[in-house]
Amino acid sequence: MIRSLRRPAATLALALALAGRLLAAPQAPPAQAAGGGQSTSDQMADLVNALLGGLMGGGKVDGATLQRDVEEAGGIPFRRPVPVDFLNKEQLARYLRELLDEEYPQAQATGDERLLAGFDLLPPGTDLRALRARVLEDNVAGFYDDRPDRRRLYAVSEERSFTAMNQIVLAHELRHALQDQYANLNDAIDARIGDFDDRRLAAVSLFEGDATLLMERFVRLRMGAVPETAGDGEAGGLGSAALGAPGLFDVPGAPPVVRDQLMQPYLAGLALARAVWERGGASAMRSAWSRPPASTEQVLHPERFFAHEAPRVVRVTTAAPAGARVLSEGVLGEMLLRTLLGEGAEAAATGWGGDAWKLWDVKGHSALAWRSEWDDPRSAGAFHEALLRRFTRTRATPVVRDGWVRFSGDGGWTFALRRAADGVELVSSDDERVLAGLVAR
Repeated sequence: MIRSLRRPAATLALALALAGRLLAAPQAPPAQAAGGGQSTSDQMADLVNALLGGLMGGGKVDGATLQRDVEEAGGIPFRRPVPVDFLNKEQLARYLRELLDEEYPQAQATGDERLLAGFDLLPPGTDLRALRARVLEDNVAGFYDDRPDRRRLYAVSEERSFTAMNQIVLAHELRHALQDQYANLNDAIDARIGDFDDRRLAAVSLFEGDATLLMERFVRLRMGAVPETAGDGEAGGLGSAALGAPGLFDVPGAPPVVRDQLMQPYLAGLALARAVWERGGASAMRSAWSRPPASTEQVLHPERFFAHEAPRVVRVTTAAPAGARVLSEGVLGEMLLRTLLGEGAEAAATGWGGDAWKLWDVKGHSALAWRSEWDDPRSAGAFHEALLRRFTRTRATPVVRDGWVRFSGDGGWTFALRRAADGVELVSSDDERVLAGLVAR
């Protein structure tokens, strides 16, 4: 299921960037005032509202008007009206706490913390739930809640009005409401698949990329210039190649994996949405909703999406430690492998064929086993070398033993890597005895 909790954090940042590009305003956002005052996002929102207000027509706007414009910009009609409610900041904070309690309980967050620490993607001790709550509360300007008992659009406004900025954000979210009427977002992804699983990121990327493309077209419609194809928007809109670059948008205080998990479905997804639109416009997009990408490899390489190139099904071959209990299992995928390798080394993740991980609890300690397979030996070798360089750069001097290259990490974690016959494997644990058992199997 695509939960409303997982969408809003990036929308405001993207809307600000979109508006800035369309207005040819390259200046950096104003810094936060010393001693308090407006946040950077609030200052930028005020600036964009002032600049866009006249250009987008300054007349009174209601929910029905927004829906009509979203239909025109995206070429697909709503099947029924979408209810709209306003929230102030205090109400938003309460609402997000409710969403966190229902859709991201502490047990799930703790499991994600242990998983990401096992990949050396998250510092041990990070409070992932608190971090994500803060990011959401600081950035949400509007969202669509796709829960079956809600299915409602929420605009964040103390004045209960549609500002120019809110209209851009809500156009994005109305596209999600429209997707939901055709594809039932609540059931689009198996609820057992976690937030940092490639399969969820892949499907979310299509829906977010489509809504981001719609947001651009919505602004151009309001300015009287919707391009016939998505590609026509490259000259003055959001360049999809640039948007796909890791680190372009920052989430202050968040580790790269949290930033990329939140942002890349919007950014890399936009390139896929453009490619889908260029092949067949609104009808092609509508068909894609019913068959979203099976992997982020398909998102990052749209030609593989069109060729229906399914990822390889990989089985973790490492035996479970004695007394272990499975906490989770899933697929890491090319998008987060790029994050793992780090900026400048992303190309080494190309050639991914498939992977699988299992995370166990072993008497209170964590154990992770991950196996990847690649399109050919050359791709496997390139990734293995890049992964070794990454750990060598960020961790202590490695120790080579029994075919494994071991690295010590924070919080008692140890990581072991090796090149397998047709792939690359990683095992890790926050207990040395548990790790010894993993590498001996």
